[in-house]
Parts: sequence; structure tokens; C-alpha cells
Amino acid sequence: MTRDQRRDLVEAIGLIAIVASLLFLAMEVRQANLASKIAARDSVTEGHLEFMGTLIDPSVLPMAFHKLGQEELTEFESSQISLHNQRRWRHYERVFYMYQYGVLSEQEWKGFRVAIHDSMNSDTPFWKTSREAWEFTKSYLSDEFVACVEEQAE
Repeated sequence: MTRDQRRDLVEAIGLIAIVASLLFLAMEVRQANLASKIAARDSVTEGHLEFMGTLIDPSVLPMAFHKLGQEELTEFESSQISLHNQRRWRHYERVFYMYQYGVLSEQEWKGFRVAIHDSMNSDTPFWKTSREAWEFTKSYLSDEFVACVEEQAE
């Protein structure tokens, strides 16, 4: 091999190394951006869930659930169940996005999909209140999540 051929080979190897480094860097930047988006969305959701949690009276909720379907609920008890269900739908949306972004596996998401299906299709008093909360809550949830839930209702 001549000196010029060796130089050309070294330059080609160097070029390949530069391209590989740039591709690796691009993948790292993409992953960092995705992690940043996930963290931002999760922070917003956590703030919303925390705020809604301050509106729920933990001493009333268990009694309201116990009465559900057996006795007439007071307006306050009904509102507490509605807030609980709205909060649950927001949590499901959070899990949905974790799945969409690849943070959760198909198996992990499957359990939530079953719960969503039950929420939309069961006739028990609890799930009926969940559907009522859904009708109110879906207006401020993402279109992708709403479509996912509506698909489970079919």
C-alpha cells in the first residue's frame, strides 16, 4: 500500500468516525428533548393532581363511596366523588402519555387500559359516576387520550 493510499484510508476512517459521532450526538439530543418534554408534562399534571387533592375531603370520600348506589348522596358527597373521578382520569392521562413516550411497556399500560374499559362499560354505581366525571373532564384532556378512552367505550 502506498503512502497516498494509507492517507486516503485514514481520512476515510476519520470521516466515518466524525459521522458516527454526529449521529450519536443527535440521538442524545433527541433523548434529552424527549426527557424534558416528559418532565414538563408530568410536572403540570402533578400540579393539577395536587391541587385537586386539596379539594377532596378524605373524611367524606369513604363514606360517600359506601353510600353510593344504596342511599341518596348529599351534593357535597357527590362533588367529592366527582373530584375523585376527575383526578383519576387525569392520572390515567398521565399514564397514557408515559406509555406513548415509551416510558411504560405495553404490559404496564394494559392494566390501565382494562381499568379504562371497565370505567366506560360497567353498570355499577361507582363506574357510572366515573363516566359522569369523564363527560365533564374530557374537555380539558388531550385529544389523543380522549380518543383512546372513547375507543375503549365501544
